[in-house]
Amino acid sequence: MDEHYAININRQICSGARTVAGIIAKELGISVYDKTLLKSASDASGFRREFFAKSDEETSRKSLRSLFLTHLTEGGLSHNYMSNESMFKLQGDAIRDIHARENCIFIGRCASYILRDSDRILNVFLTADAEDRIRRVCSTRQCTERQARNLIEDADRKRASYFNYFTGRNWGDAATYHLCLSTSAFSEEECAGIILNIARKKLGI
Repeated sequence: MDEHYAININRQICSGARTVAGIIAKELGISVYDKTLLKSASDASGFRREFFAKSDEETSRKSLRSLFLTHLTEGGLSHNYMSNESMFKLQGDAIRDIHARENCIFIGRCASYILRDSDRILNVFLTADAEDRIRRVCSTRQCTERQARNLIEDADRKRASYFNYFTGRNWGDAATYHLCLSTSAFSEEECAGIILNIARKKLGI
């Protein structure tokens, strides 16, 4: 049995995942890893963090490679070639390294797939009604409902394509996760409580 556990949260954009993860992390006294993984991966590779941030969750090999070529021109990185598979591997190595040394929560980054061989993981998918997601986007980005809807559709499409491409699984498919919850059906606090109860039983916390 693995020494440490991981709660892996996949989510639709603006479904309240960061709030839910924060509540769980505070209760358990553990860290949440999301874009902080980019620093670990970029430090290991020598690439600028901005490159990983822009290439993260893109849709295909073509788009990732185009993005890389753009940065070759913009950033003078012609001496540093890295395929999208290599970038995914670096983030995977960072996830496995963190999981080996501490209990934690991962948001996105295909952590549920990367840690699939671990016997101490809980994979969760969070969703929310379109109206609630649009409201969150409008309040944080000061945009119109139409702009928020377009942003959500685009982000979810890219997120699904990224996950499906690298894992061979279907993003959002209930069979891929141990638990699926809606922050519209339950409050963020209630979702966190449900996840905590199941995590304590499944992971032996």
